[in-house]
Amino acid sequence: MKKLFSKAIRSAAVATIATLSLGLGAGVANAQPALPEIPNLPIPSPVPHGDGPKQMVVFGDSFTANAGKSGPRGLAPAVAPWLPNCATDMENWPKIAAADLNKTLGDWSCNGTGGMPVAQLVAYVESAIAYGDIGPGTEKVVLMYGGMDAFQWVDVAGEMKILPGDATNPTIYRDTIRHVADRVRAVAPGAEIVLASYPEFATDDQLCLVNFADRVNPIPTPGATDIQRAFRDSIKHAAEYNNAKFVDVYEATIGHGTCAPRNEDRWVTGAIDPVSGPMPNHPTVHGEYAMARIIADALR
Repeated sequence: MKKLFSKAIRSAAVATIATLSLGLGAGVANAQPALPEIPNLPIPSPVPHGDGPKQMVVFGDSFTANAGKSGPRGLAPAVAPWLPNCATDMENWPKIAAADLNKTLGDWSCNGTGGMPVAQLVAYVESAIAYGDIGPGTEKVVLMYGGMDAFQWVDVAGEMKILPGDATNPTIYRDTIRHVADRVRAVAPGAEIVLASYPEFATDDQLCLVNFADRVNPIPTPGATDIQRAFRDSIKHAAEYNNAKFVDVYEATIGHGTCAPRNEDRWVTGAIDPVSGPMPNHPTVHGEYAMARIIADALR
């Protein structure tokens, strides 16, 4: 196994962590095991329902929820009372996109989704179904998911040919999406399942973690661009595997990562930046509107 982790691969791993500032998990194996058993979610009974199925329902981690500092932007409380830690930004891309499309929204995104692979996403989907947000009348179920999921990063390694694999083969990540898609289609047969990739973070193998008002400070991150492409491709192939729609947010945001020279053109920032949004290492306000426009246009 040590031979696999050459200097180049170690450099790529470092670039991955820097590039997305997300959880990198790696489980190296020639064949992945079956999808783990899905645990039961402790949903209260009777379940407090909303006002009926939403036309658009979204799941994602902090790149979607963006639940950081409050200030004048504020935080919307979690949809379900049994998920109190899942507040979302009042101006994140799901809310902007839904308003643009004039669709009712169930925003089930939550910071950290995927940190507990498989179970966490499935639990949130079951919550949305139990709450009544997904049902007849739901038109779109959108996932920007995988950055925190260790099994998804195994697929990224496969895309980069570090591990053996094929775009048509089952993997735990793809089968997690399959489980979600099957559950959604069972209760909302008219809903379209949509997977969106993440926005660009590093540009041309450069990352800018600390920027000032009139100056960006590029740091060489060899391999970052290839990793981001593989990350995008793993989500794309999961969509194809599950007959779902794919929205290439990554391609549409190239040139707008942490090193974009103009403040308004940085749609994602590093640790310190004058245009940081609610969270460092996450989308800016400009970025939220840009992602909302990209995704809304793809959903029309």
